[in-house]
Amino acid sequence: MPQHHPVIEVELPSGDTVSVVRRRFSGGPGPRVAVVAGIRGDAPEGVRVAHELITFLSGVEDRLAGTVDVYPCANPLAAHRGLPRWPFFDSDLNRLFPGDDDGHPPERVAAALNRDVQGADQVVEVRGARAAFSEVTQAHVRPGEALAAERALRLNVTVVWERTPGPAASSTFAHQHPGAIVLEGGTGNRLTPGVGKDLTDGLLNLLAMMGVLGEGELPFHWAALARPILVHDEHVQRVRTERGGLFLPALAIWKRVEEGEELGRVVDPTTGEVREIVPSPMTGRILAIRELPVVFPGTVVARVVCT
Repeated sequence: MPQHHPVIEVELPSGDTVSVVRRRFSGGPGPRVAVVAGIRGDAPEGVRVAHELITFLSGVEDRLAGTVDVYPCANPLAAHRGLPRWPFFDSDLNRLFPGDDDGHPPERVAAALNRDVQGADQVVEVRGARAAFSEVTQAHVRPGEALAAERALRLNVTVVWERTPGPAASSTFAHQHPGAIVLEGGTGNRLTPGVGKDLTDGLLNLLAMMGVLGEGELPFHWAALARPILVHDEHVQRVRTERGGLFLPALAIWKRVEEGEELGRVVDPTTGEVREIVPSPMTGRILAIRELPVVFPGTVVARVVCT
């Protein structure tokens, strides 16, 4: 039976407690893989993937050659409200790592989670899509981490992006763990048909690749999985608006687009007049498109990848 372990219990102002839980599946000696979901509360796709993974592993634990630690939801208070940030303190948990054992509750959660995951042979964070966007399934790894990139290419995603960490990356969960892989995809703050299954299948394939799970245990044939493309920062361009209004996308994710082709338009919500036609900066495919229509000058509305 999987071992339930509270990574940390936090007392609430009401006097109740909330736990961040680890579910451990261990069938014998072998690599240890840690899968973490729900660091931000507006990414339910990751929580669904964790649930599906737990359900599957519960039936094969005695046949595992290694250990899989699943953290179903690292930010349960935010997840219960569908919000990205830890309530009461209005803190972005993914900007608090490596955490502080003597800090406020979200800082203590960050410290406890970070410490509990240490030592895993592979760390995977499942985020789902960014708020306000629909995105193709993708895996992010850091440049120069060849093993992580090789493993990410087996994760049943559309794109593997060797992405250079930004200015705030040093305080994120994934940055604390060399070789970590971050999974995204679907639509922000909702569940997208097919995405949860695709990411779950990818994680099971990763376990088989690492020898934790026998290939014969997979509920699919490896040949049916997606063969992603590998891209770097120079292949991806963010598209921003010049005017404010309502952004109406013209194309769906992963549609082929030519340089100069319309990605969408910004309209005046009062008059219905077109304020801006937003063109693609290059020929390629749409990696992400904005679904939340309200925009201001400079708002990112799409990401286009050169393919």
